[in-house]
Amino acid sequence: MSQGIQSQTGQYMHAHGAARRYKIGGTTYIIGIAGAYNAYGLIGPEHNGIFILDDDAKRVVLDRHCEEQSGYFGPSQAQWAEMKRITELPLTSFRNFCRNNPRYRGE
Repeated sequence: MSQGIQSQTGQYMHAHGAARRYKIGGTTYIIGIAGAYNAYGLIGPEHNGIFILDDDAKRVVLDRHCEEQSGYFGPSQAQWAEMKRITELPLTSFRNFCRNNPRYRGE
């Protein structure tokens, strides 16, 4: 199995350690780097990138941020750096980042 799709959270397949829980402003989020999207058994490594899930409300906040050509071989350095940047944002900046992202799913 490819290193980019060793684990799965929801429909998002990712490398071990590429998805973590964060408490931001009283809400628990899962922020990760998907190597592929699992569409009921059809694995799409072209649909990769950073995903943010609201674990409390059980919903997708955004996905496919900072996509690469393929996520099959694991996260790129740019994806790791962007995930680190996102997880260090203060609450207001985090919310603004999510709401202004073209892949934002709304509330």
